[in-house]
Amino acid sequence: MTQISKDKLSNIDSTKLGTDTLVDANISIAPPSALYSSTVSIDSTKIENGAFTQNTQQVSETTSDNDLSTNTTELSDVYSKTTSSQTSTVSVDTTFVIPETGDQDLKTITTSETNELAIDGSAVSSTASSTASSTLSADSNKNTSFSSPIDYQATDSIKINLESEKMQMFNESQVKTQEQQINAYYIEVDIQKNLVHANYGLDTADNEIGYPVFKDRQSEYEVQKMSYNIKSKKAVVKDILTKEGEGYIRSDVSKRIAEDTFFLKDGRYTTCDNHDHPHYYIKLKKAKMIKDDKVITGPANLVIEGVPTPLGLPFGLFPLKKRYSSGIIIPSFGEEKTRGFYFRDFGYYWAINDYYDLRLNGSIYTNGSWEVNTNTTYKKRYRYNGRFNFSYAMNQFGDKGLDDYRKTKDFSLRWTHSQDSKAHPYRTLSASVNISTSENDYRNARSIENIVNSTKQSSVSYSRRWPDSPFNLSVALQHSQNRRDTTISLTLPNVSFSMQTQYPFRSKERVGELKWYDMISVSYNARLTNTIRTHEDKLFKSDLKRDWRNGFKHDIPIGASYKLAKDLTFSANVRYSAVAYINSIRKSYDPMLDKVVNDTIDGLQYAHNFTTNTSVSYTPKYFGMYNFKKDSKVQAIRHVLSPSLSFSYTPDLGIENDRLFRSFDNNVSDELIRYNILSQGVYGVPQKAMQSGYINFSLDNNIEMKVRNTDDTTSNEDLKKIKLLESFRLSTSYDVFRDSMNFSNISLSGRTSLFNNKVNVQMSGSIDPYAIDEAGVRINKFAGGLGRLTSAGFSVGTAFNGDTFKSKGTDNNTPPNDVDAVNDGVIGGDEVFGDLNDVETFNDINEYVDFDIPWSVRLDYNFQYTKPRDKANTSQYLRLSGDVSITPKWKVSVSTGYDFSQSEVTTTSFSVFRDLHCWEMRFSAIPFGQRQSFSFHIGVKSTLLKDLKLQKRDSWYDNF
Repeated sequence: MTQISKDKLSNIDSTKLGTDTLVDANISIAPPSALYSSTVSIDSTKIENGAFTQNTQQVSETTSDNDLSTNTTELSDVYSKTTSSQTSTVSVDTTFVIPETGDQDLKTITTSETNELAIDGSAVSSTASSTASSTLSADSNKNTSFSSPIDYQATDSIKINLESEKMQMFNESQVKTQEQQINAYYIEVDIQKNLVHANYGLDTADNEIGYPVFKDRQSEYEVQKMSYNIKSKKAVVKDILTKEGEGYIRSDVSKRIAEDTFFLKDGRYTTCDNHDHPHYYIKLKKAKMIKDDKVITGPANLVIEGVPTPLGLPFGLFPLKKRYSSGIIIPSFGEEKTRGFYFRDFGYYWAINDYYDLRLNGSIYTNGSWEVNTNTTYKKRYRYNGRFNFSYAMNQFGDKGLDDYRKTKDFSLRWTHSQDSKAHPYRTLSASVNISTSENDYRNARSIENIVNSTKQSSVSYSRRWPDSPFNLSVALQHSQNRRDTTISLTLPNVSFSMQTQYPFRSKERVGELKWYDMISVSYNARLTNTIRTHEDKLFKSDLKRDWRNGFKHDIPIGASYKLAKDLTFSANVRYSAVAYINSIRKSYDPMLDKVVNDTIDGLQYAHNFTTNTSVSYTPKYFGMYNFKKDSKVQAIRHVLSPSLSFSYTPDLGIENDRLFRSFDNNVSDELIRYNILSQGVYGVPQKAMQSGYINFSLDNNIEMKVRNTDDTTSNEDLKKIKLLESFRLSTSYDVFRDSMNFSNISLSGRTSLFNNKVNVQMSGSIDPYAIDEAGVRINKFAGGLGRLTSAGFSVGTAFNGDTFKSKGTDNNTPPNDVDAVNDGVIGGDEVFGDLNDVETFNDINEYVDFDIPWSVRLDYNFQYTKPRDKANTSQYLRLSGDVSITPKWKVSVSTGYDFSQSEVTTTSFSVFRDLHCWEMRFSAIPFGQRQSFSFHIGVKSTLLKDLKLQKRDSWYDNF
């Protein structure tokens, strides 16, 4: 490739370039004006031979080669020049290649009729296309300005002035270095001064097109006009717009002094994406922006809908870091009736590293109450993730010295941990811990769900298995507590060791069918437990020997199962069970206390026993089919019967264990009272089996219907299946060796879905075949008829929305109705409204406010009946929740219910939400009841400016 050095550009006879140096003269351009002292002034413009040419002369130069003068901030005005319709154009793409050395004697540059560009005997081919492009290279032997090659191109034309060493490009122009790239309608390159000027253009309708876009290695900016020094990499920019994190920064005049540093004048910061007319912004008189770090401002004030507000700051800092960073947590202010004014959730967030963080915050109240919280979140990809939270609160109520004064100390501990399945193939650690004092949820909880829920449960488990081994080990901590009576149960530890089922007589290289002894199996299970059940205030005062119950238990089941026929199975089992305890009890009557007392005797105690069992089961399936006429919409109805009949026999075998029994005189009865010294053991005592023989019977029904598929035109299937009755099951048993009341209760259960799975129905019941006497005690006498109904339940639930009744052929992305969720009770106010008093609820409101669904309704009805003896109890309630989008921006939600047994309305709440584009407004309220409260919020959606809000609330804390 032939190249021309910069110092020999002056030797080129520019008059011999002819009209071929400009591809298209029918253009509209926006070149710099004479206001730029570093550019050229235009003396005249004319059109010759269908080409657009300019006679230029150089003016004074006040800009140095290494920087931009502050006097050059004004950019050229836009002007356009268009040739007449009679002017012809030249559409030849000429590629100029400028050599690196100056060894050749250059005299002329012309384009021949064969589209070849002759440069001192060296030929470079030129093709007729719509894009002109070239490369400027540095002269390695001269003191040139460019330190690296510059690629440039344009769609319409490129004009080079060899005398002034300037180049102009028109329409979709581009200048590209190794690190930067500028795209614009018009670009001018001043080779002598290392400057690149970029501007927009005008189309035939005088619309602005081709705004300059500056790109570097990390970011991209859209501007109106700019001048850029290639060597110093500094720039002066007019009307810059850049997106930083969740926000947008726009400035009338900016100066780029380093790769990531800008000085801004008359800037605006907003999270609104309406760039020309944002709904709000923070006006910055002057500011400094450090890319991906922060914006530091001088005086700033809030502007809403173009109207300046008196809300302002003498200075400010906006973080722009893409990764999370440490910082102060802004508190909230308010008032409670019981604890006074508060300064809530002030603290510090510490971004420890990419895997862990820590949040410390606290709250204080004017009546002397205070609270501290610590929260950490951790996550390591493909290893584990979790969250830990601990809070401690001291609450004071009333006035000191008066009867109503009360002081409580509460704590709460929450921990969740899960291990990725890829972390380790043989070890697993998981945790779900939720422990607190009972008063903590009354005074310090932030959600209604925590207040309503009266029970808590926790579990921490570690499991281990060995490769190529049947053995497994698990260690767990378990906890449960009831807030109403302050009872707590804790198991620490709960160790389990097991061996999977093994077939000891099977050969690893078996050939042929299995022998009868090949079906014999054996397994092993062992457990070690240490547990206590007490009250909260006594837990940490308990004694391990006196209050905790602990023990060891293991089982060795041996069995075999044989298939005698298609649906007939025979099985036999032998089980060895044993327990071990570190102490036992002795009972005696204390005449001083006038009651029976238990004394704990230390010493290892071991007890064991064995049981045997044989059973035969028959589980066939029967199908019934009724076919309709071929032209009928209903084609067939199928009924599936699944009966199960089995007989289980347990012989009177085992060990008496007389050594475990003692007797004492209770000073009431004439006979001694016999008891087992291990009766209070956590696993009890393996008892000798009593002879029993149970005949078990169950019957399950399933009814389905096949109809013609006339609704769904998109389906390729002609028939579709409808479930009329998914399941209706009844079961009972009969003990052949019992002397009386041999029948067990008859259990009934059923479920089905109606109207194409839009309505879910469930039912259950229990029937006692025996009657009761006047005292309510069961007697050996049949109740008559089918028996005595002791319990029954019925529930029906549905969830539907505006798209529910649309045909399947319509295009909608609405998820199917989750009827099961409705029947599981997930339709209450908490699911619809979230936490009415939690600030974070409002920040995340868009996560569950779905404006794509015009309306939705959830309905659930539940009925329960119990009559264990002579008195019947019934309970029934109705739950209703729904929402409707009045307009694309307005949404109203309601949740309520009615308890028929109490004849009262259950917790009712409603919410109104308004989408304000970059803002949001929400009003939520519980108008009556114990949780009566309201909350009003209007604020910015962005989490970055979440504290830019107006909020008013009346807390339900004050109702206690």
